Amino acid sequence: MYSTNQRFIEHSGQIWLINSAKSGCYVPMLKSMMDQLLAMRSHYARVTALRIDLAESSYQGTSERLSVFLRRFRRRLAAKYGVTKLGYCWCREQERAKAQHYHLMFFIDGRLVQQAWGVQQLAKEIWQDLGGGTFYAPKRHYNITRIDGSELSKAVYRLSYLAKCRGKGYKPEQAKNYGTSRLSNHQ
Repeated sequence: MYSTNQRFIEHSGQIWLINSAKSGCYVPMLKSMMDQLLAMRSHYARVTALRIDLAESSYQGTSERLSVFLRRFRRRLAAKYGVTKLGYCWCREQERAKAQHYHLMFFIDGRLVQQAWGVQQLAKEIWQDLGGGTFYAPKRHYNITRIDGSELSKAVYRLSYLAKCRGKGYKPEQAKNYGTSRLSNHQ
């Protein structure tokens, strides 16, 4: 997988500012993640993007707990908010800590969810029920519309942090460094 230390990246016919200053960003990873955000934006006039971080309480050779978390999270979002489409991306990192942690970003129909707090609390509850370690949710979320490109640019910049080179690769061969939903653009 190739990386860049450039401050800008071209994708989908646009130039995007990215957070590559310290360790660079993996380009294929970032483009896959951006594709999910852009696909969600093609389905909905408003998209709420929010980030959470999940830390394992002890080292895990797989990302199985994360997979279970994502399944439960999707079901609970559907039940509580009526969400039918969920865009997401995640990355696995491990640096100095003994256990890995995950950065996740979700893309949700902005008509159904305008604020991050309730969704973040739902995620925290599920992670704790699964016996996960610590949970962190930044206060900042992004309300992206088709008309205003500034929130989209800010969300892409934040998203690029997930594709940073530092912290990746400390995992068993069968485990993945990242994953995304499989949304396609609305036709």
